[in-house]
Amino acid sequence: MDRVDLEHRHRTYDGWIPPTVTALLHEHGHHDILRRAAAHGDWFCARRLAEAAAGSGPDGRVTALALLRPFATTGWWRAVDDVAGLLAGWGRHDEAIVLLRPVADTGHRYAQRDLARLLARQDHLDQVVALLGPRAADLMLAEELVELAAGHGRDAEIAALLPDVGTGPTDPFGPWSSDAVDTVPLHARFLELQGRIDEAAQLLARYVRVDGAVYVDHAEQLARLLGRHGREAELRAFPADDGEEYALAALAQLLEEQDRIPEAVALLGQSAGAGNPHAAFGLAELLARHGRHHEAVEVLWSAVETAGGDSDWLMHLLCRILVDAGRAEDALDRLDDYCTRHGGDPRERALMKAEIMRLSGRAVDTEAEQSDFPGSDEELLHSGTMDGAIALAERLVRRGRPQQALAHLRDRLDGPRSVRG
Repeated sequence: MDRVDLEHRHRTYDGWIPPTVTALLHEHGHHDILRRAAAHGDWFCARRLAEAAAGSGPDGRVTALALLRPFATTGWWRAVDDVAGLLAGWGRHDEAIVLLRPVADTGHRYAQRDLARLLARQDHLDQVVALLGPRAADLMLAEELVELAAGHGRDAEIAALLPDVGTGPTDPFGPWSSDAVDTVPLHARFLELQGRIDEAAQLLARYVRVDGAVYVDHAEQLARLLGRHGREAELRAFPADDGEEYALAALAQLLEEQDRIPEAVALLGQSAGAGNPHAAFGLAELLARHGRHHEAVEVLWSAVETAGGDSDWLMHLLCRILVDAGRAEDALDRLDDYCTRHGGDPRERALMKAEIMRLSGRAVDTEAEQSDFPGSDEELLHSGTMDGAIALAERLVRRGRPQQALAHLRDRLDGPRSVRG
């Protein structure tokens, strides 16, 4: 095995059993199949067996490491990450550091991040700064540097290492972008960790609106900062149209933490009554936390009706609250009513129904729940897609035909054959 081959197989499943099928084989007791595949280099099978073994005491830990180390010794990040995580979770930090360091030395940013966290746990602050400081142009690593080292007597040095304050396009896909990097949240957090709350709030407030555009990340961070530090008056005075909803949520949380529940309910209720579904969601959660399930359900049902057909996210919470209140039948009835009148994705409906059944301790039709394809076996057999091949294999395992499932996967996914994703 080498890293390139492992990454290829992880992406294509060539020669490996896909993880959902692996999980089902384990769930249905086909452990011999998993062990044989793991011995022949199947990462998904080895990982599933290691997960099961890791929680079974010292002997299980030995087994878990024996299963995963052959993959980690190649330097393949996914395996290194898993083994280092296990070692760190068991308090074996030195071993995890030894495993991570060679990968970090190659420039792997996630290995550098995890290595810095372990070094910080051992109070090796000098090594943290030496590792992350030269790489602070990477916003993710700069954020780690601030979180791990701020407020420990090295603030002037850290400040000199951080990129200048500047705004860039909000990147919804991750912390690193080739576009201009937005460093305002980084500097605000750095100030907060130094105890300079006024300066942090002023910085964020100055950049909530830039050239007529609202930076929602700045608004949300400012609201949470004010809430964490009990700045109620400033939350109440939060400018309208500059992320006011974040201030509302932070203020409601602050009131709840101060045991001012009626005020928090009234605050969210006013916004929910004006048609804000996010406020309705927050209000329902608040009411449910304090045993007022009936009121929570009515708030959500009203919000569902107001929002129209795109309300699955509200229905998920409504069903969960009903089940928590011992009203599973009501949850099923309301789900059927909602789906009948608003339509929606049949897959999403099946998932919600299965979740209700599971939470209420009832039997679940796992095949209906988990299959992405409502069609027949014949349709899946000839779908020509990777997802279709995996879905049919899952069905076969659930029906007690694991060998047929594996033969089907070998025919569809292994070797030079081409299937569409």
